[in-house]
This record gives sequence, C-alpha cells and structure tokens, in this order.
Amino acid sequence: MSDRTKRVVLVMDYGDIRGGLEKVCIESALALREAGKEVVFFCGVAPVDLRLEQAGISITCLGVQDIGSDSSKLRAAATGLWNKAAARELDRVIRDTDDLSTTVVHVHGWTKSLSSAIGPVVTAPDVRHVFTMHEFFFACPNGGFYDYQSNEICRSPALGSGCLTTNCDVRHPAHKAYRVLRQVVQKGRGGLPARVKNIIYISELQKEVMQPYFPASTAFRQVANPAVSQKRAPVQVAENKDFYFVGRLVETKGALEFALATRDAGIPAVFVGDGPLRGAIEAANPSATILGWQNPNEVMEHLHRARALVFPSKWYECQPLVPIEAQALGIPVICGDWCASRESVAHEETGLHVRSLDEKGGFQDALARLSSAEYAARLGQTAYDRYWSDPLTMERHLDRLLSVYEQI
Repeated sequence: MSDRTKRVVLVMDYGDIRGGLEKVCIESALALREAGKEVVFFCGVAPVDLRLEQAGISITCLGVQDIGSDSSKLRAAATGLWNKAAARELDRVIRDTDDLSTTVVHVHGWTKSLSSAIGPVVTAPDVRHVFTMHEFFFACPNGGFYDYQSNEICRSPALGSGCLTTNCDVRHPAHKAYRVLRQVVQKGRGGLPARVKNIIYISELQKEVMQPYFPASTAFRQVANPAVSQKRAPVQVAENKDFYFVGRLVETKGALEFALATRDAGIPAVFVGDGPLRGAIEAANPSATILGWQNPNEVMEHLHRARALVFPSKWYECQPLVPIEAQALGIPVICGDWCASRESVAHEETGLHVRSLDEKGGFQDALARLSSAEYAARLGQTAYDRYWSDPLTMERHLDRLLSVYEQI
C-alpha cells in the first residue's frame, strides 16, 4: 500500500467520550498516532481527553458550549444553524501545513456545536475528506428516522411532505420546526450531503437507508467500528438462566417490552442500565432485577451470568455494539429483524431474529427456544467461534481506515 496520507485532521463536536461516536474518534486518533501519522484533533466542546495530548496529538478546542447546554437559547439556535467561527478556525487548522495533498480530514460529528458551517470548508475542492456516518443526520432532521411520538421507525422521505407535517420530535413541535430549518441550512448553504465525496458507513442497513440522499458520485466504504479486542473464555450459558438487557431504559430500546415478555414467559430478566422507564419496568415485572449503570468491566462480569442477551431496540440503530460484545463472550442474542444488529446476529446460528415485539412477532417464541440450555449453548459457541475468526479489533479497524484514506 502506498502512503499518500501523512496527516489526519479528526473533527467532532466533543473533546471527550460521551458515547460511541466519541469513543471511536478518540481511540482511532490514538491508534493513528501510534502508527506514525501526524494527528490533529479539532473539537468544539471541552474538556479534551488527556490521552490525546499525552500521545503528542495537536489539539484545537474551541471551548464553546453545545447547543443543548448554552444558557442563551437564542445564541444556541443561531450557533446550531451556522457556526461561522468554527468554520473559520477549522479552515485555518486544515491548511496549516506545507503540503495539503498529504492531509485527510475525517469528520465524525458536527451537529452539537460545530454546525454545517464546516461543510464548505471540509468539502473544498483541494481538501481530501471523508465523513463517518454514526447516525442519520445527513438526511433526517432528528437524526434517527424514528417517530418519537408514535414510537416507531419513520419511513417518510426526509424533508418530504410526510416529514414536514409530522411532529416526530422527542420534545415538541417547535423543536421539530427548528431541526427542519437546520436541515434546510445544512442541505443548502452547508452543501451536506451534496458536496460529500467520501462516506464511511458502519452497517449495510445504514447504507441502504442513507445512500439515496447522496449524489451518485459519492463513494461509500464500510469500516465497522471496533468492538472487542481482548479474548476471554466463553460464557457457559447452559449453566445460566437469566436473560439480560443492557442499555438505557427508554422507549426506543424496547426495555418495557422485554420486561413484559419475560414476565409472561416466566423467564428471569436482568437489566443493566437505568433510565426514565425504570419505574414502569418495576411495576410491569416486579421479579426483574435492575442493576443500574455499571462500568464496562462490571458489565462483562454480569454477562458471565447470562443465558442470552436480548436487544429489542425499536429503531434502525447503526452498528449496535452490545450484541457484538455479547457474542464475543459466547452469548446468543435475540434482536429485531428491522435493526442493524441483524447483520451481526445470524438467525438460528448465533442468535434469533424476531419480526416484532408483540405476540405475533416471534418474541415469546425466541425466549422459549433459548430457554433450552442445549440450544443456547450451541448458538453461543457458534457466536464465539464466528466472532473470533474475524474480530472487530482496533488493529483491524485501523488497517481498514488507512486503506480508505489511501483511496481518497
């Protein structure tokens, strides 16, 4: 492989880890630096992860607030639409080099503080660029193609008549109106996605949903997010009886449906996580165990007591890591066939797909089938063997990332 890329400018809203997007960006920055690349980290919101400076990475943090935290709603609204200062500073950082042709600008996120004002800067004709899609904000105003009022996937074309006349926002109609305006600005003045030449996507479902919104000339390349690098002994699922849910206890994650289904099936349920539905879950299934939030090592220890992991998320997702992490431990997974987790969970091989979370969708049947110790053990062993035959390690992620950079 040639080495056209000497310098990488990584761009995202936050300087520290707030979720999966930030984790991937920061850890890939560290891996790129270790691989000998000159890495520049550009963000809007402090604090900045201390490991970046310790690794010798050049950091530019604007020190602004995200639009959800700004005490001035008017300023937050204006900044969210068009952050001119962020665009000006990013342009300076990108061009602060003797040879721009050896630089790749890699954007991970912009909607929380940077705004689509960075669009014309990143997609300038002389800038080699790539965006990783961690969600659906290139098209959908709320970023998820999900109707939070009806609690179901939204299949209306983004900014079409159905989109514009539906209050799908998690908050209120005024917030949806603002998001539509932001999307119009992004699509027009920001040139996103029309001027984007290179996209990294993380699941085939995501590509299927999003590709129609991009020009035919946009190159789509898949680079899955890293998941588990440390191999552990497989969980002896046949010796366990508890079915686990890991995540936030909210409507979109199907937490209440899991509580009701396990109650009706007489199956012991354990929730690792917390959220606004905790009280409803306790009322619906008094025998369920709710452990609250746990750190990553504690989650792994709890999962060693699992018969199966249930991932009943109601929306598309992009590349959910919890089902992948469970399979890396040899735990079979139940997931919806509408969700991106269907790509990592092979039906009747490493887990089971269900058609819906009601009585007609096969959810109860899936729970019953994995109540069989022998069947769960067989699927769990296959999951373990299959994951470790091609693990999603940071090393492999870096190799694929560098390959994409060389093609830009």
